[in-house]
Amino acid sequence: MKKAVSHCPVCNHPLVISRLSCHECGTSIEGAFGHGLFSDLTDEERHFVELFVVSRGNIKEMEKRLGVSYPTVRNKLDAIIAKLDTKAHKSDPDTRRRRRLEIIESIKRGEISPDEGAALIEEL
Repeated sequence: MKKAVSHCPVCNHPLVISRLSCHECGTSIEGAFGHGLFSDLTDEERHFVELFVVSRGNIKEMEKRLGVSYPTVRNKLDAIIAKLDTKAHKSDPDTRRRRRLEIIESIKRGEISPDEGAALIEEL
């Protein structure tokens, strides 16, 4: 089965799923359905999350599976968490402001690069 796209290829605004159907019995439901919390993750980020779950959240296991260092795993995990947290709380201005400050602090501590931080802030 093909992966659903979540953003318009022309204007990059979010797409809405408008019809769901059952191939077994032919039932169809029409409406406006979202893609879910993980829809904005890149393929690489989704793969990381899948490995993380299969590894039962064990970062040492993730190091072995990905062939990268502990800080790299932590940084990728923190960036994904920030992205998911941003999507979950996008409508709350106080949450966005706090998240921007958290991202800036992460940059100051060297946990994420300025480019990664800028990308996260742009998504707010």
